[in-house]
Amino acid sequence: MGSFSSTSRQNPGQNRWLPWSVAALALTIATLLIAHTYSIFYQTFDEPAHIACGMEWLDRGTYFYEALHPPIARAATAVLPYLHGSRDLGIADMWDEGNGILEHGSYETTLTLARLGILPFFWLTCWLTWRFMARRFGDWHATVAVLLLAFCPVVLGNSGLATTDTPLMAMFLWSLLALLDLLEGPKWSTAVIAGLAVGLATATKFTEMPFFAVGGGTLILYFWIRRKAFPIPWKLFGLALLVAFLGLWAAYRFSHGPILRLEALTPGELQKLARMAPWKRKILFFPSMPLNEFFFGLREAFSTGVKGRLAYALGQTYTGGRWYFFPLAILTKTPISLLVLTVFAVGWLLRSGKAWRDRDYLFLFCGILGPLAVAIPSQINIGVRHVLPIYPFLAMLSAVAAVHLWQAGGRNPWPARVAVLLLVGWNIETCLRTSPDFFAYFNEPAAKHASYLLIDSDLDWGQDLKRLDARLAELHPDRVWLQYHGTADPAQLFPQNWKPLDSASRPAGWIAISENDFRETPGYGWLAAYPYERVGRSIRLYHLSPPASN
Repeated sequence: MGSFSSTSRQNPGQNRWLPWSVAALALTIATLLIAHTYSIFYQTFDEPAHIACGMEWLDRGTYFYEALHPPIARAATAVLPYLHGSRDLGIADMWDEGNGILEHGSYETTLTLARLGILPFFWLTCWLTWRFMARRFGDWHATVAVLLLAFCPVVLGNSGLATTDTPLMAMFLWSLLALLDLLEGPKWSTAVIAGLAVGLATATKFTEMPFFAVGGGTLILYFWIRRKAFPIPWKLFGLALLVAFLGLWAAYRFSHGPILRLEALTPGELQKLARMAPWKRKILFFPSMPLNEFFFGLREAFSTGVKGRLAYALGQTYTGGRWYFFPLAILTKTPISLLVLTVFAVGWLLRSGKAWRDRDYLFLFCGILGPLAVAIPSQINIGVRHVLPIYPFLAMLSAVAAVHLWQAGGRNPWPARVAVLLLVGWNIETCLRTSPDFFAYFNEPAAKHASYLLIDSDLDWGQDLKRLDARLAELHPDRVWLQYHGTADPAQLFPQNWKPLDSASRPAGWIAISENDFRETPGYGWLAAYPYERVGRSIRLYHLSPPASN
């Protein structure tokens, strides 16, 4: 293979039936594992908001509840409930609206339908992973990549929730693959597909833009340097931009209007607006500006990114970002087998020089570089899910390492082959053993210290209220004091006799508290002195005896 070629490394005479069958079986089992979680967990923190916004987009044709996320992933969470008969309820608060939609009719049926809307994005991720690896490397490379991806707990956990993270994983992968096709074969069809992929990916989650700018920009720069000219003819580049714009605008139902709304501005922003040049104000309040809702969202996302959010890592609560958060999250929440194979692949490719001589390998590095380069310095540290798009690329790199080890054993290949089988088998066993607590998974060295390392959507996202209800039904307490971290309404979903736990009080009897509130909310540290039972992965259940009377 030449230094700038990407011909398939597959043996054309090999039997393709077996690798296809193994990959299809892995995808089927992974789908069943995801579906099994639907009946285990009540809603996680963000799900009602996404469902409410998606339902508004479908039912009312507007998108005003919250602009922080674009509409495609949210519409996906709402489409099946909508077809089942759910409708926008017109409640002013989006969290109450989402809960109202879920509680109107059968709660668990509606929540399951919302989560099913995300499942096609998981399938799309696996198919795109297979397609790239099979074309560029071979069917067994593709099969191993799908195995590692489909049995990755973090991927399965987020693919079972009605949130935006798995859709971004799929769409970022598609947009980067479409760009690679355009760079390798510039023509009208590849330009249209690349533009459509980038436009729809941008309409899935705003972090697609910086992720793609870094990962895709690195790819373009590589081709530019190698060809000593801009690698995409300008007409095709313009066509791709036009299609991307139209695809994004279509996702917002071709909305138009002023970029700013006076009623949404803070006093400080109004003062800044008053000092602005008149021509700038005319642009911001132009009544027919295309994609005005998109610009609302960009402004909100930028403001959130600058301010940061409350975060937790290594036993400390803080606001904003820490450089070590995402490296820590990846190292503790990724299966050890996947980490080992990835490290081997990176070392081998860097040492051999293939990482920068072969664009197929460079593509895999770009898919990891883009999200990490953006996330590590960011001010948002609330979960490894924000870098979920790197996992298909980790799986593909690991597959490269696994097949290389399998084929590079020399006269005695069996030690290397046994190591490969053990690592891949360990990955599968880890996933099966973790079920159904996929998104709360921590690997073996980190599991005992999980709540000290990370919380939020990495461990406690309000998912275990149903399990708590089941456990208390076994114990038959007269009353339970509850401090629950989540957006579900315990009054609707928690039939136990309960009272809210005040951080200033120290009641006796049964006490249930979410790990997130125990760790992050002041006033509950006194509970650390007492033994407790873990319900699910995220709730502490105490039984405290009343103080002895004199």
